[in-house]
Order: sequence, then C-alpha cells, then structure tokens
Amino acid sequence: MDPTEQAETTPTLETANNWIIFTHPLGAENAATLTPPIPKGAQRILHTKGKASRERGSWRTGTDKLASYGLDTEVWISQNSTISDSNFIALEALRQTKSEKVLPDMRSEGVEPIYWAGTESGLMDIYYFPGVIYATDGSKGSTGMGAGFYRHNTKGGECCRVGGGVSGGSSSRAEFAAACLALEDSLTYDRPIAVLTDSKGLMTVTSN
Repeated sequence: MDPTEQAETTPTLETANNWIIFTHPLGAENAATLTPPIPKGAQRILHTKGKASRERGSWRTGTDKLASYGLDTEVWISQNSTISDSNFIALEALRQTKSEKVLPDMRSEGVEPIYWAGTESGLMDIYYFPGVIYATDGSKGSTGMGAGFYRHNTKGGECCRVGGGVSGGSSSRAEFAAACLALEDSLTYDRPIAVLTDSKGLMTVTSN
C-alpha cells in the first residue's frame, strides 16, 4: 500500500471492529512504516507460516505435494474484537497441520457461490458442467519436458515425460501432449468432457 492508500484505509480500521488482516511480520517496532497500517491497540492473534507452492519437478514424480513457503504470516484483528477459545484452538490446529496438500473447500452457503461464479472457471459455468473436467498443463525445463492432467471427478490424474525438447523451442509440445493424455483417458467415460488449459497455442489450434 502506498501512503495515499494507507491514509484512506486507516480511519476505517480505527473505527470498525469487523476486520482481520493477514500480513508479513510487522511488529510494534515497525509501527511508523506498517503496510497495511495496523491501528494502535490491534491484536496479533497468530504468527505462522504455511505451504503455498507446488514442489519443483512434481510432473516427473506424479505427486502433487506442496512445499514450505519461506515468509511468515501474522494474523491481526481489531482492537475491540474478541475470539473465542474454541475458535482460537481451531485456528492453532490448522496452523500446526502437516497435511501435504489442502484441497479446495467449495461450499454453497452464504456468498461463496458468488465468489466461485466470479473465478475463471465459474465464468465458464465449469462448476455446473455435467461431464468430466480435465485440467492440463505442460512444462519445459533444462532436462526435458513433462505433461500431465488432473481429473476433477476422481481427484487424480496422470503425467509423462515428453521427448524432443531438451534444447530450444517452447513448451507447446508438452501442452499438446497433456491434452492428448486427457483425451486418451476420456475414452473410458461415456460423458462429455471439458479440458482446461492455459496454452494459447492449444486453444488456437482447437478453435480452428
């Protein structure tokens, strides 16, 4: 946040009691340069770090584990807010979890359907698609290329090495290989399929 944004936000944080902030460690000694501006008297209820990025080389092993992220995170609540002992214990338990991967928790209560409808997949009505949904990806590194897919209905997938891409070129071959893997797998289902990809080349070819 720049100084203007801080000045606009501070009055709201000082008068409201319904906010919660996740930020990098700040501490009272940095009060003059806090970003975002934590009001005086605010309460830090947790200091933690988690797992937020996929392990390198996951396409070679077929696993989908998350790696530890190096930056700590602090959780602050407003000065007049309270948190019950049971909720604090639940938050602390989540902080201590050692799960290798956290799956998306999609719910239909409250405003959550509005949130999911605004995502890229939601704007395409993917969540209401009656068939099998595949998410594909390909990558190219110094030692070669890999391709894989994730199948939404079974929460699993497959991956493979892709030849012909050790030097030069792009990852297009791997992106196309990932789509081929998904199409081959879809032959076992007598249902419509949707393939999600971030490859402009693949989308251009299929649209033509």
